[in-house]
Amino acid sequence: MLAKPYLDESDLWDSLQNGSEEALTELMKRYSKALAYYGRKMVRDDSLIQDCIQETFIQLWQYRTGLRKVTEIRPYLFTCLRRKIIYSIKNRPNFETTDADTDSIFYIDFSIEETLIENENEAIRIKTLNRLINNLPKRQKEAVYLKFYENLGNNEIALVMGIRYQTATNLIHEALSSLREWLPSQSLTFINILLSFWAAKIVH
Repeated sequence: MLAKPYLDESDLWDSLQNGSEEALTELMKRYSKALAYYGRKMVRDDSLIQDCIQETFIQLWQYRTGLRKVTEIRPYLFTCLRRKIIYSIKNRPNFETTDADTDSIFYIDFSIEETLIENENEAIRIKTLNRLINNLPKRQKEAVYLKFYENLGNNEIALVMGIRYQTATNLIHEALSSLREWLPSQSLTFINILLSFWAAKIVH
């Protein structure tokens, strides 16, 4: 007999908390790939990423009965994975940093596969935007990624990054202001559209 499909995330989370192994399997199926993509923006170590993802799901199962009610699972899992990766990186014997953004290790550059963009003018704009985004401070870059690539709201970004809602809002505003300054001829509306198009073209 086939298990019933989970119609929404609340149903899936409730089933997990009630001890459903099928719910855990479904969680892993739905979110493992997104977690791996996010992890690769923080560290070039697939083994570490997979270990942290595995530990995240193991702990979800172990502590399922004590977990708080969650209606949006993906931001919650991102939060867990981010903490585990940062903890693992910062506890390496050779970890050193002089960066002011010590609560963010979101440093890997985005890349755009130019062959995916047929229009030459679009390719030029996206390539320029890609370069400018990679020049943003790490926390702004991470907030932009979560906002435009993962389609998270500012409250969810705050949850994932472990910051206040207003701080998340400020990071997005500061990033957009910097892009507006670097692209003075473009409106914020156009930059938002361009960012959405940029997100769709990111090569994982």
